[in-house]
Amino acid sequence: MNQIYAYNAGKGECIRLRYGDGHNIFIDTGVTRFADTLKRLCHEIIDAGETLDLLILTHVDDDHIGGILALLRMGWKCPFREVRMNGADSAGSDNAQLSTRQNCEVAKMLRKQQVKITPTTAGDVFYVGGAEITVIHPGKLAQDRAYGNTPLAHYKSDYAVDLSELAKRPIAKKDTSINNKNSVVFIFQFQGKRFLFTGDAWAEDIIAGLGREKQRFDLVKLPHHGAVGNIAEEFPEYISCENFLICTDGVMHPDKQTAAKLQKWYGKIRISSPSDWWNRGFFTENDDRGCMELLCREGEIFQWGI
Repeated sequence: MNQIYAYNAGKGECIRLRYGDGHNIFIDTGVTRFADTLKRLCHEIIDAGETLDLLILTHVDDDHIGGILALLRMGWKCPFREVRMNGADSAGSDNAQLSTRQNCEVAKMLRKQQVKITPTTAGDVFYVGGAEITVIHPGKLAQDRAYGNTPLAHYKSDYAVDLSELAKRPIAKKDTSINNKNSVVFIFQFQGKRFLFTGDAWAEDIIAGLGREKQRFDLVKLPHHGAVGNIAEEFPEYISCENFLICTDGVMHPDKQTAAKLQKWYGKIRISSPSDWWNRGFFTENDDRGCMELLCREGEIFQWGI
């Protein structure tokens, strides 16, 4: 049985792909306080006789690298055969952005342990345990300091508005975080299933990476914890899917308009998440709750094969 796991890693993300003959890929490591859980999961996998083939760190923000950073600082021996990360050779000077310095710190400690570190660039196609991974973003890492970090809106910012109204409204927000723009976006394929993982990427970069042909996916991990500023009205022209994953603890994300737009574009949808943010005033009395299936599952959220 092949499985996708999503863990409640605070405001950040930690996803696990378990497939084939005991192969495991982790995508990001959550916030600092997720470190103990990450360590336990790795030990359980090793004790079960399975392999930790790959860790993909999608970008430098601390809600994605915090877990492994905390463990490495405590002297933890990284058990992954390979780590794919970008920005490992960026200047770690005192005037660099904190997240960039921390990313360099992770890379330095991994190299000291002689862990294989591989940069990941659009166009890369590689195989892990029989699965095909196609990277569609980024190309060259953006360095424009004119970009800043996008302030996080309070999670109830649009919860008082009906889904039908939000579906009609234009998307007014737009992510401007350069770290998010540099997120690794990739397609994972194994035994006839296709999954799209987007980190915190910008909508326009996801669209550009997908190319001209509309693509069908069995699950899409939505960018930036379900922030509406990271999706676009053009999505249904490039992405066909009814099954979505939002990784968040519900404190700062997601935007309600994200769910409203997905339902408008794709009809009856399923959204899985490791937290039940929709039980915190998400629906109004006018909302049709039957228009989407919301599943709170920490751990396995998708399975296929035998």
